[in-house]
Amino acid sequence: MDSKVECVCYRNCGDEDVTPGFLAQLMSQFYYLGWMSGSAGAIAVATDNSVYVSPSGLQKERLCGADFFEYDVKWNELIYRPPNKLIRETACSPLFKYIMQTRDAKCVFHTHSKYSNVLSSLITGKEFRMTNQEMIKGILCGKSGENLQNSDNLRVPIIENQNSEHLLLQDLKKALQEDPKICAVLVRNHGIFVWGPTWDKTKIMLECFEYLFEIACETYRLRSSPLIK
Repeated sequence: MDSKVECVCYRNCGDEDVTPGFLAQLMSQFYYLGWMSGSAGAIAVATDNSVYVSPSGLQKERLCGADFFEYDVKWNELIYRPPNKLIRETACSPLFKYIMQTRDAKCVFHTHSKYSNVLSSLITGKEFRMTNQEMIKGILCGKSGENLQNSDNLRVPIIENQNSEHLLLQDLKKALQEDPKICAVLVRNHGIFVWGPTWDKTKIMLECFEYLFEIACETYRLRSSPLIK
């Protein structure tokens, strides 16, 4: 294999140093995809020594590394907080901590995309299911860590929204305890939590989920259209 190709492939597999500045850039990308508009969304990413947590209520396309909170890897000690005392830690922190400590996850993303919101409002039940879609292969099984097959049954539980993210914790705990295979939870009329073993694998899963949600919403719309017979 050509050495240049090897280098590119390696750098696309999470080789970048995970720093607060890098995470700020990542959140900016999510903003421009429409997943973190209006100061919405949050992330937590663990390294060997630290856990970096995003702030609350700030414009996600304008974040810098100094805006992030830093904990020790066990979440016992706050190592760094932004100098501006008005900056608050995301209300998702209790959920991030629980997911990381019970699922051996190193990264959790929480986004507010249109399609995750619309899809959860279209479904009256407590879960989203899909099968026979190629992009399912980009999703990991939360229990084995292996990629699903396109013929597998993808399941994402849906929990009800609350006035603040930290109030979602009990329902999130229940969803995770009931199904160790999941790696995402939808919040009705709100958004989604996705977690994984590395930031890049979690990003890939988030992109695949968003693609599948869009497919589901578009299929519903077209089947409801008088133009489709």
